[in-house]
Amino acid sequence: MKREAVQEERQKAKDKNNEDQVESSTSVNSDMPLEKILNAQLAVEPVNDTYIDAPDNAIQNICQAADHQLVSLVDWAKRIPHFIDLNLKDQVALLKSSWNELLIINFCHRSVAVEEGLLLSTGLHIHRSSAHQAGVGVVFDRVLTELVAKMRHMKMDKTELGCLRTIILFNPDAKGLRDARKIESLREKVYGNLEEYCKQKYPKEPGRFAMLLLRLPTLRSIGLKCIEHLFFLKLIGDTPIDNFLIEILDYNQHCHGKS
Repeated sequence: MKREAVQEERQKAKDKNNEDQVESSTSVNSDMPLEKILNAQLAVEPVNDTYIDAPDNAIQNICQAADHQLVSLVDWAKRIPHFIDLNLKDQVALLKSSWNELLIINFCHRSVAVEEGLLLSTGLHIHRSSAHQAGVGVVFDRVLTELVAKMRHMKMDKTELGCLRTIILFNPDAKGLRDARKIESLREKVYGNLEEYCKQKYPKEPGRFAMLLLRLPTLRSIGLKCIEHLFFLKLIGDTPIDNFLIEILDYNQHCHGKS
């Protein structure tokens, strides 16, 4: 089952881009450099590593953290190679398709440092008991056991985190894309980049790349559950997320002279 899940993740990007498979690892790395992916991740991470226990309102605290992180999420995406070269509608479509998963995986990786809870970007630590009191204990426990615990066990590093987030971002199945083929090609380059990185950085862990990819279906499932449980209901006041993303991206492009 696990092998099938890994193959499915990669096959989605391969089916329509078989011609890209002849590229060498050098070509992939030069076009989608790990350094830029890592730097993008580091640039938007909270500077303060300290945290405090949050009040009991778990859902409100998570929503506030999501609100705060949506702005930095756009900043992160703009730093990912080739993202700002896409047309504005595709940028919005990609972020709209992936924002909840991108926020969750960040929360989870940050939470590796704590026990029995989530460490939010705002510095608040939400204990699982608070989540259970708020009625979201089931999905909260899934986050802890299927994502945080797995990341902690394999000691997922920030380069791997950045690559997984980039794979999530470049979703060729996002609704409303004008150039899905281009997105597929970009995602496949990240796959190749990450696989090569795992081989070189962790030569004694031949299954590491597969273990990383196995987090993606789990993350997708949990992301849907989080939406169902209204984890991210209160986002930017009454502003629809589409409009919010367009405003941020459009403003940024004007500031940088892009049409």
